[in-house]
Amino acid sequence: MDGLRKALHFIGMQGAWFAAALLASTPWYLVGALANVVFVAVHIALSGNARRELERAGLALLFGFGIELINQYAGNLHARQAGVLPPLWLLSLWPAFASAFMEGHSLSWLKPRPFVAAALGAVLGPLSYAGGARLGALELDGARSLVCLSLTWACAMVALSRR
Repeated sequence: MDGLRKALHFIGMQGAWFAAALLASTPWYLVGALANVVFVAVHIALSGNARRELERAGLALLFGFGIELINQYAGNLHARQAGVLPPLWLLSLWPAFASAFMEGHSLSWLKPRPFVAAALGAVLGPLSYAGGARLGALELDGARSLVCLSLTWACAMVALSRR
């Protein structure tokens, strides 16, 4: 049953990411954000520890807000629907992703392995943004963006795995 739960969580998380990235460049961009909100709400409701997961989601949202704001103003990326602040569809991804670090979920095994978490973040973080760019959700500023996102996500994976 634990494997099924992990698989369903992973599929839901990827589906919510895809909805947000695919719809980011359309008038339906808020539907992508809503997909992530619904995913996180269901996750919290089924978690068995709603308070802890709500805290994790809130901290991830605040952390992600800071990271995305820095990346936006440093010119590392230009997200569709961004104004003075990062767009809701992009911010909604952070709590959804952080839910994967819950005990028994797909990334919980990284908690005692900060160096592995950093290495995975350094590689997979920029790949996720590059995938979003290919879907039209954002634009990257070439190699400089990828290097900055790599450093950002190496730190982010360690920070998210600590909570």
